[in-house]
Amino acid sequence: MTSSRLTALVVFVGVSLSHFVISVAGQALALRVAFDTQPGGTAQSFDVVIVRAADLLLAPLSLAHRLIPRLCSDYLEIAVTSCAVGVAAVGMGLLARRAWTSREGERREL
Repeated sequence: MTSSRLTALVVFVGVSLSHFVISVAGQALALRVAFDTQPGGTAQSFDVVIVRAADLLLAPLSLAHRLIPRLCSDYLEIAVTSCAVGVAAVGMGLLARRAWTSREGERREL
């Protein structure tokens, strides 16, 4: 396996796995944070950060719910969203690498 393919695989797995873990942890902590923010309670700031991050990471899934109302937020749909984010991260990395190498080629010609 070449180093560029290995790098792409590591980026995909790392981004997808971290997206999935943060999204599931945010959903798991959401109810606790909701009860802790009621009058008389104080939520842990780390828990609030995880829930807010999960809200941002799952924004594409909430948009898909508006387009296809039959969807529910179970682990399979979160995993598919995480894989899509991983593929996007690899694609952005490849585009950045291509732009970087073409820019280096222009510098060598000068």
